[in-house]
Amino acid sequence: MPDYGDKVSLVADVGGTNTRVALAEGRALRDESVRKFRNSDFESLESLLLQFEDDVGLTCDAAAVAIAGPVHDGRGTLTNLDWTVDPEALANVTGARTVSVLNDLQAQAHALLAMPRSHLTPVVTVESKETGSRRLVIGIGTGFNSALAIPNGPALMVTPSECGHVLLPAGNSEDLELAEFIVASEGFASVEDALSGRGLENIHAWHASRCGKSETRSSADVLTAIKNGDDVANRTLETFVRIMGSVCGDLALIHLPFAGIYLVGGVARAVAPYLRDFGFVESLRSKGRLSGYMERFPVCVVEDDFAALSGLAVHLDDLRRR
Repeated sequence: MPDYGDKVSLVADVGGTNTRVALAEGRALRDESVRKFRNSDFESLESLLLQFEDDVGLTCDAAAVAIAGPVHDGRGTLTNLDWTVDPEALANVTGARTVSVLNDLQAQAHALLAMPRSHLTPVVTVESKETGSRRLVIGIGTGFNSALAIPNGPALMVTPSECGHVLLPAGNSEDLELAEFIVASEGFASVEDALSGRGLENIHAWHASRCGKSETRSSADVLTAIKNGDDVANRTLETFVRIMGSVCGDLALIHLPFAGIYLVGGVARAVAPYLRDFGFVESLRSKGRLSGYMERFPVCVVEDDFAALSGLAVHLDDLRRR
């Protein structure tokens, strides 16, 4: 069997705000090559990769890009950024013979095969032997999405989705009021409009309006205000965590990921310290007659900000071995 361990790949994780790029040998990232760029500094992914070439070099036989947006027939467009990623353009700028474009949550799911346990922080621990079962990756950052990882021999088959754009569920009168507040400004209330960085801002603006204030804060400012004990910010966090738990529970019932729910993304990591105290577990498991059944699903937070890059390296290594 050929040895693919020394094959060099370019991997790039393109989010709505930042892009992370690295070179990889086999499944291992070259740590010294990892770079993080602000998307607003570039006109396109191609111009960003040319900057990476100036910094690090761009000799590779394969390239994979994960994007925060839908991918169809190998071509993807970002949801929160006016960039399109085309395989031919990617091959032209990198010189790679093998090119792959994935949804970013697919890349995060592929990373689970190579992720050390030290990069995982448990939220819900379950005594389970379901290691060969399905895993669900849920991303909360600039946007919201999920991907299901299904065991497929030594690899994973990862199915994409765009579930962040489904209708925001309203389980009580308060949720309905929030949804109506979002509809008034956005025209539609999606899950992503509540569970994302923008979602934190929307929920905070709604709570402020209920107090008779017209106040707009960035998600970073809201998170800082939470640490400082601000009352409106704390109510924002309580609502955010409750909806987060409920939506994660809905997705768990749809996909039955007995091998675990993995929370990824900057916003997920930022709110992780508050999940237990603000009712995440109770909300996750509040599913009527199946509330007891929900105790079967372990939940953890992925602390590795560069996990998607590792997942892309794993994905390319799998492609080479087929």
